[in-house]
Amino acid sequence: MLQHTKRAAVVLFCLAVAAGMTACSSMKVAGRVVPGAISHVGVVDQSDERLGLAGLGGIEVEIAASSGGGSNEHYGRAMTKADGSFSIKLDSSAWPTDRVQVRAKGAQYASARGLVFLPRDGQKLLILMERTASD
Repeated sequence: MLQHTKRAAVVLFCLAVAAGMTACSSMKVAGRVVPGAISHVGVVDQSDERLGLAGLGGIEVEIAASSGGGSNEHYGRAMTKADGSFSIKLDSSAWPTDRVQVRAKGAQYASARGLVFLPRDGQKLLILMERTASD
């Protein structure tokens, strides 16, 4: 009888762990915002040398559904770190398979906006932002 109780407890524990792992499953979109001659959003290979440029901190980056379908669904947003890097976690059950709209905005820079497919393994978002004229 004691063996059955132990076995049942182990099975219940394993089920609880498995349920917890799927409930918390998320995926991450990573990238960098750097100064550029124009404002542009793109997906690049993670070995792209521009990802190593000095980045822009304090830039808000947002990922939303493309406006073509009329959806206003926001998948996530983040502020860039001092080095221009950012990471946005998305629920894996909501991971879009179509293009999304990526927007970046910050003081003294022209906003960047683009429709892209989210990066796959080995890729990152690269956002270029053009400095605006100061008064």
